[in-house]
Amino acid sequence: MEDPGGWLAENWIPVAILSAFVGLMVLSAWRANREPERRPGAIVIALSFYATFLSTNTFLGQAGFGYKVGLVWMLGALVFLVCGWIAWFVIAPRMVRDAHRTLGEGVGLNQVTVPGYLRQKYDSPLAGYLSAGIIFIASLLYILAVFKGIGHIFAQILNVSYEIAVLSVFLLVVVYTSWGMIGAILHTDTVQGVLMLLGAVVLCGAVALQADWSLIAHSPDVDANGRPLGGDLVSWNALMSPIYVMSLSLGTGIKLIVAPRLVVRFLLFRHAGPRSLRTAQWLSFGLMAVTIPMLFGLGIMAHGIVPSEQSGYFFRNTDQVVPFIVEYLFGPALGALILGAFLCAALSSIDSVLHVAGAALVVDLWAEWKKDMPLQTVERLQRASIFLVAALPGWVALEPPADVVPLTAFSGALFGGCFFAALVVGLWHEKPRRASVAVSIFVGASGVMSWFLLQQVGWVGKEVHPVIVGLSVSLLAYTLTEYFSAGPSTQLDRGKSSTFGDIQH
Repeated sequence: MEDPGGWLAENWIPVAILSAFVGLMVLSAWRANREPERRPGAIVIALSFYATFLSTNTFLGQAGFGYKVGLVWMLGALVFLVCGWIAWFVIAPRMVRDAHRTLGEGVGLNQVTVPGYLRQKYDSPLAGYLSAGIIFIASLLYILAVFKGIGHIFAQILNVSYEIAVLSVFLLVVVYTSWGMIGAILHTDTVQGVLMLLGAVVLCGAVALQADWSLIAHSPDVDANGRPLGGDLVSWNALMSPIYVMSLSLGTGIKLIVAPRLVVRFLLFRHAGPRSLRTAQWLSFGLMAVTIPMLFGLGIMAHGIVPSEQSGYFFRNTDQVVPFIVEYLFGPALGALILGAFLCAALSSIDSVLHVAGAALVVDLWAEWKKDMPLQTVERLQRASIFLVAALPGWVALEPPADVVPLTAFSGALFGGCFFAALVVGLWHEKPRRASVAVSIFVGASGVMSWFLLQQVGWVGKEVHPVIVGLSVSLLAYTLTEYFSAGPSTQLDRGKSSTFGDIQH
């Protein structure tokens, strides 16, 4: 950026848009800091859940992937919606009630964590330590992937270098997250969720109106090997097996059920009554039901817009399909508004993951090990940990590996493979043996890591997602340990102690 004045004259519209957005983030952090223990309401929880799940991977990766898969990719949207319905209408009611019994009302909002919930629910320090370590490591990998994606978006909006974009995003998200903590995250997620919904509706509406639908039904485009598509786009099995599509989508969709950054919303909502819970259920699921099918259909509709001579390139680079459409239909100025929705998607994911990873490090590992730590000290360390947790993946993201998608899939698979038995099965099986929970977490992590490494070296195919392997062996280990172990069942008198145990408030 040799001439800042000339750069500002050329980019004043996106700069003004992003400045207003940053102002909203700072205002939200300031409001949250004034009322740090204010209970989140149904609308805030619903919008926060919605915004946190829809990341840049949804807006760019999954939206563009339909370009080379065709109509069968809509089965992936169906898998997402089924997982979302299970999360809100099957699991959430039980988990909200169970969290109220387990955690009570004495735990501060910033100290509500999934490892703390598991530790207290099962009276198992080992389960708490294991889950905290897994969450911390998996979160670092996920943060790296989001930093790379958000850096490219920011650079495209402002016409700056990728390195400047990453550093700018790093400073923005660290400042408002560490300042306002979970309150700031929930408030900014609310704003970001609304902007994401508007961006998705405007973009999908414009694409649907401008696309030549005859080119989709019988496409002249060619795939990455130069083969004409013809009617394959509207076939249910020509470009990809429906079973593989559903398996691939389940690897991400299961995060709606077990990802700590989403599950913690249910724990924070433990004070909710039936009416508030119904409001959150229908609002969050309704927003997903509107947005997810639209986004999954974008890549398919793009065949009616993208010039045929460029189709081979976009088959190889599906994550570039949506940015091309935005610039092609809206130009640089209005396109900045749409790309701003993608920026919201990235920020709403990365701030939550930063908070979850920092809490795992400080609350569930360090403070739990030290004991007798004043709450004020814990909160100061939590704020400092946001910078430390973001620094390592942020530094790596300045020169990122060429393909971070496998790392993202691996981090999501760890959550699904490790926590399903502990978080979901435990809601129906009230008194499992303590060993069952810890063993299921350890075996699930081992299964995911082993299968992922075998896939990377080519010893096994990629038809079976690591989350399927981890989930299967985790449930098997839970069942075998439960019925063949001689240890005592969990017996808890819930609601009388905090997640910290001996930490002094």
